[in-house]
Amino acid sequence: MKPAAEFDATLALTDVAPGCPANLARQISLGLRGTPEGDALCELVFIAGAVDQAAAAKATVCGAREPLLENTRQQLIAWFKDPSFRFSVPLAKPPTAFQARLRDSLLAMPSGTTCTYGELAKQLQSAPRAIGQALGSNSLPLIVPCHRVISAGKNRLTGFNHTSDGVMLELKAWLLAREATGLKLYA
Repeated sequence: MKPAAEFDATLALTDVAPGCPANLARQISLGLRGTPEGDALCELVFIAGAVDQAAAAKATVCGAREPLLENTRQQLIAWFKDPSFRFSVPLAKPPTAFQARLRDSLLAMPSGTTCTYGELAKQLQSAPRAIGQALGSNSLPLIVPCHRVISAGKNRLTGFNHTSDGVMLELKAWLLAREATGLKLYA
């Protein structure tokens, strides 16, 4: 996982989702990075660890000067207000043809739905393990909603962001619960 300093901006989760659970608010921030040209978003990742409020506050100021980052921040706020919101921020091209097909499949999944690693593997003519590895490396995990892919087994939440327990799995569970219920955090 990259340190927050390697991003163009970092946001505390509460900057875009003020009603999020306290345990996530204390431990999750978001790292944003645009392309060198500034015309597309290439990373929007969850960062686990104590939230650096000073860095997050600076990012909000920097974002106001960077149209792409400010647009992304505004769209994140809209998504956390209403999980059926569809992102329109321009995204950098995926590095491989497989990742492009995977991205297309994930973007086609409606909010509030899930599929299994096996179902997605069958659709993409791949293996479930390959799908899991590619999802764990997703550089845009909220916009390209890899949290909607779950295990077919008894323990349906088996991984998120290359982790199999802890705060990232709690985040995945919260994201899925929000989408399933249509929970709106604030008006």
